Amino acid sequence: MHLRRSVLVAVLLCSGAFAVTGHSTMARHHRSQLLPITTSSPTARKLFQKAMDNMEDLRTEWALAGWRAAARKDPNFAQAEILVAYLTQDPTEEMAALARAKKLEPKVTPGEKLLIEWLSGVRESRYVPAIAAMNDLLAMYPKDRRIAFLAGRWMIQQGRYDHGEMLLEQAIALYPNYPAAVNELGYAYAYNGEFKKAMAMMEKYADLQPSEPNPQDSYAEILRLSGNFIGALEHYRKALELDPNFVSSQLGIADTFALIGDEDQARHEYEKAIAVADGEGPRLQYGLQEAATYVRERHYVQADQAFRALADEAHREGFARLEAEAYRSMAMYETQVTAAMKSLDQAEKALQEHQLSQSDLEEEQALILSVRARRELQAGDRTVALKSVQELQTLATSSRSEVVQRSYHNAAGALAMAQGKYTQAVAHLEEDQNNPFSLELLWQAYEKTGAREDAEALRANVAALNDPTLEQALVGPQLRASLSGVAAHP
Repeated sequence: MHLRRSVLVAVLLCSGAFAVTGHSTMARHHRSQLLPITTSSPTARKLFQKAMDNMEDLRTEWALAGWRAAARKDPNFAQAEILVAYLTQDPTEEMAALARAKKLEPKVTPGEKLLIEWLSGVRESRYVPAIAAMNDLLAMYPKDRRIAFLAGRWMIQQGRYDHGEMLLEQAIALYPNYPAAVNELGYAYAYNGEFKKAMAMMEKYADLQPSEPNPQDSYAEILRLSGNFIGALEHYRKALELDPNFVSSQLGIADTFALIGDEDQARHEYEKAIAVADGEGPRLQYGLQEAATYVRERHYVQADQAFRALADEAHREGFARLEAEAYRSMAMYETQVTAAMKSLDQAEKALQEHQLSQSDLEEEQALILSVRARRELQAGDRTVALKSVQELQTLATSSRSEVVQRSYHNAAGALAMAQGKYTQAVAHLEEDQNNPFSLELLWQAYEKTGAREDAEALRANVAALNDPTLEQALVGPQLRASLSGVAAHP
């Protein structure tokens, strides 16, 4: 790598090592294997490094604060800007940081350019060039553990667990005791139903960082996904003993009580999480999860009040996607299809009234269309439902977002089921097995086609049934009963 010698350049290596002074062959070789990050400020470099450590320890707000401070110290710090855009939940901050990172892109090294092209491409819904840039970056720095970690983590967030597993296993092969990769690999195993391997990763993670709260928090979440709610609560509480302000574990306790069915206690715990939330975006998101407790109780009047209040607040604060999510949530449980359609109209309107990234816009549009198609099918209007599915298909053709793709397959599978095209339904629904709605229909499709072995295999797919989503709240208990071979109680 060639640096501009006319200015002071401090280089932070992405693995966490600092630039080595001197010109030894070994030092140059070490640097060449790791992504350099160029900044004109040694103070910004230190802030950036600490922020990366905090990101890996899931101290998200601390990480963002560090990157923001680094960018203030060095206004030309492109990588600090792109990572703010990558992690923030504030759409206004995201768009501004993204613009600054892209403006600074011509000034950075080839590897940094690839990182910016990858993360900005994702936010702008340019998935093909974004993934190409990610793959080029991985090829350019095959021994950089943090790049492999970031790529693996992103794959998991996209729901591409097999690919995420592969990348994270590569990172651990390079550095067996790399805590962040061990943690994420545990999640990949869990979402693939490999809970024995997931638990082994969590035990290793806890051993590597015994004084940090996140290993206990992650262990708790894996236990919760596996259905061990009592064990989950125990480990969430251990995390809070290590750090009483670790909000993720307070939220986890609330989520676990919601899944257990103790909705009063869940609301009490959600209020604790809301009180210490890091910013308006997380606070609103926790509020949406609290509102879902009323849906679990089938107390829809209270649910409407809670979701509407959150939608109004999200609108005032400029969080378009959270506002749309609140209205979309209402459309999912409302008993009258006409009311559901009005809520979906409000959700679509919310997306047009505030600034947000292209990827957020397309993904929320896809989720809205998927709900619209299902509700139209419930009303018996296959013709209108077909129109929604066709709109989704058009969106899925132009976007490689996993959210968009799965939304299309969810809706197309539901339409095929309604048409009695069970084999076609299976092909679609198998692409969306992390959604309880799709799992429920897939179970029925397997029964219709006589695919007994495939139906039996669904019994192991329990992670989606223990994730506190609104979909799980609406169909989880009945689906769990079906998968267990026990008739659901009315």
